[in-house]
Amino acid sequence: MSESTPAKTKAPARKRRPLLVRLLVGIVVVLAVLVLVLQFALGPIIKEAAERGGPMMLGTRVDVTNAYTRILSGVVRLEGVVVGPPEGFDANVFEMQNFRFDLDPASLLGGPDDPIVIRDITIEGPFVTYELKGLKDNLHKLLSNLGADDGEKPEKEKAEDKEKKEGGRKVVIEHFLFKDAKVRVAVANGKGLPIPLPDIELRDIGKASGGATALDAVGQILRQITVGTVKAAAGAVVDLGGATVDAVTDVAGAAADVVTGAAGAVTDAIGSLFGSSDKDEKKDGE
Repeated sequence: MSESTPAKTKAPARKRRPLLVRLLVGIVVVLAVLVLVLQFALGPIIKEAAERGGPMMLGTRVDVTNAYTRILSGVVRLEGVVVGPPEGFDANVFEMQNFRFDLDPASLLGGPDDPIVIRDITIEGPFVTYELKGLKDNLHKLLSNLGADDGEKPEKEKAEDKEKKEGGRKVVIEHFLFKDAKVRVAVANGKGLPIPLPDIELRDIGKASGGATALDAVGQILRQITVGTVKAAAGAVVDLGGATVDAVTDVAGAAADVVTGAAGAVTDAIGSLFGSSDKDEKKDGE
């Protein structure tokens, strides 16, 4: 009788093991299918979110050709990102073929007060058009739309605009790189040759404060791109002026006038990024 007892207890154990194995295999298969579905479904969702959220934030059209994700590693790649002309301008501001995010997937599971950690944003080979119309420029206009440079608005209106655009969890961007960019200067509806823009690199955006709103993070990045672009554009106009005056003796006076006017427009635009220009101050004085 004692010898038959172990045999009775072993039989149910053998039955339970295959059942448990099948259950684990089923869970793995379901998870694998879920990952694959998300892998393909998230791309269109991210594309649509960018095309809806971008205009709300920047006040102009944002187009994305394709979006790809690797959900487990947290990599998001966008192709064919175009930021259209703000109101009053003609040319697209940014054309970016290679736009890559590297997220920390674990940070996505945090609470509403925990920031989403973006380990890296790399934008490689972007094309920037710096367009001037009178004393206004398109990058300054984007900053104004964003609320990062809206000194002319009353404080109450600034606060209302910011509240509308903010929302969602804060972010920490550990590394941002805007590399191998080209800038084209467009003055008075003309189109200049592209010139190289020095790489722009930022680190730890929002880290010291426990996270920045998406609005503030984009504002910091756009402000640095604007400063770099204006410097490159101003240098190109000055270089062009010297080359024109040296090379074309017969029309030196006319060329100098044109270049001086263009250089003045760039200088006024630089001033307008940080306040009113001298011309504006004279008008106010009058």
